[in-house]
Amino acid sequence: MDLVIRQYCKEDFTSVCDLERENSPQGCKPEVFIRQAGVLFADTFLVAECGGEVIGYTIGALVQQRPATGWIIRLVVSGKHRRKGFGDSLVTAVISGLLERGAEEIYLSVAPGNRAARALYEKHGFQETEFCPAYFGEGADRYILRRSIDDHKGLTRLY
Repeated sequence: MDLVIRQYCKEDFTSVCDLERENSPQGCKPEVFIRQAGVLFADTFLVAECGGEVIGYTIGALVQQRPATGWIIRLVVSGKHRRKGFGDSLVTAVISGLLERGAEEIYLSVAPGNRAARALYEKHGFQETEFCPAYFGEGADRYILRRSIDDHKGLTRLY
């Protein structure tokens, strides 16, 4: 099946909320976040679609007071579609979108135990800058990873 990466649209709301629930702690209600992200990050909220089904998404953002700094604030791929290169395509697309909008450096956070995500991000040149205990609260430690524009030579827009 062919993968299509495109901008999020309001018709994707239910599918993206379902993906978020699949990948979040029990009882998480993602509707507010997804609805607001669709407005606040419209240019860098991307979905991966395969065979007409939304199988993943990513959200990038520029920091308001430092627009040369971008963040990948979310990346999710459906459990049954992992390890097929879809996350790789989403990372490439969101990096490209952030660079086009002026980012010179891009950050993200990742759970220490998420080895697959760390390997994916390291493949894209992200390097650990710091460890933050309880970053998202008790028991939610994170590594902060960074990649600079110098590491992005040759990227092209994929969507």
